[in-house]
Amino acid sequence: MAKTEDQNLFAALDIGSHTTRLLIARKSGAQLVPIRSERRVTRLAHGFEPSGKISEEAELRNIEALREYASILGELGANKLCCGATGVVRRAKNCEHVIERIFDASSIQCTVLSEQREAWLSAKGILSALKHSGKPMLMFDVGGGSTEFVLPARGNRVVCASRPIGAATLSQAFLCEDPPGLQALGRAAAQARNQIESARDELYENLLKTDRITGPDRFELAGTAGTVTTLAAIKLGMKRYVPYRINGTRISRDWLANTVDSLALMPIAKRRMIAGLEAGREDIILGGAVIVSQILSGFAGENLLVSDAGLLEGLVIELAEKECRSARLPAGSPETDLTWRLPRS
Repeated sequence: MAKTEDQNLFAALDIGSHTTRLLIARKSGAQLVPIRSERRVTRLAHGFEPSGKISEEAELRNIEALREYASILGELGANKLCCGATGVVRRAKNCEHVIERIFDASSIQCTVLSEQREAWLSAKGILSALKHSGKPMLMFDVGGGSTEFVLPARGNRVVCASRPIGAATLSQAFLCEDPPGLQALGRAAAQARNQIESARDELYENLLKTDRITGPDRFELAGTAGTVTTLAAIKLGMKRYVPYRINGTRISRDWLANTVDSLALMPIAKRRMIAGLEAGREDIILGGAVIVSQILSGFAGENLLVSDAGLLEGLVIELAEKECRSARLPAGSPETDLTWRLPRS
């Protein structure tokens, strides 16, 4: 029996290329506090190339996770929900079929997020969790099937870029051998470099229309999503993932380069023994790490700042803010400028 709706609960679902995630938060004044988070490795990108379609097996894995999440939402009375699909769902030839099947199986209405919208929501989540240093912050989200960039510009505007390269897709294309070895690593790095440099050029070209660029070294790099947070967990040697410890962690270019080389020579069975490496990510972490490494190189960064918060948190914040506006609260009210708070437990 479903619980009576709790008006202060807001939930979001992120259907990504590698994982399907749920976040439920409670609004308390002008703060959102997470009360339940779940993630399931659904591997929607597995077998995506060269057909360009999400496989039947991957669809069923995703639907199983969503049915479980729908049950959790009902038990908690969390009826305020937004659901966004990204990565391979956005690119899939059978995208409409996948979305319709999700609704038929779970009654969850899912929206396919555009590249620009995904980048904006990820930035919203990142900025809710990190302290701003004062430097312009270039934010990026490395997913399973795509990588998004967003950079604030003047006049409360942002410039965005997205490329169809992610941890899962790069790993499947270049790093399938066990272990991949340094030659395969070089090919994967070259592909990632081309995509990152293309995204960088697009960002700079668009930024020139609104701001004067003083050089890439003026940016603070901040990353989110599974690859980046997993790398931070590995750096910290986490046996149990603790979100608040992840926020603000710095990953240096040198540490990352050494980690990439080590992973390229390490069999998957040995990777599973690494503290901080999430189960189910051992075969794609190298691809993701290569992308992050090329981002640091491409934007002349010596290190990056890690945020546990990203797209999922951005979805929840936006959902709650929309309700505040619909309640006709005065502009500038604290309730319309929500912040994220992670409990230290």
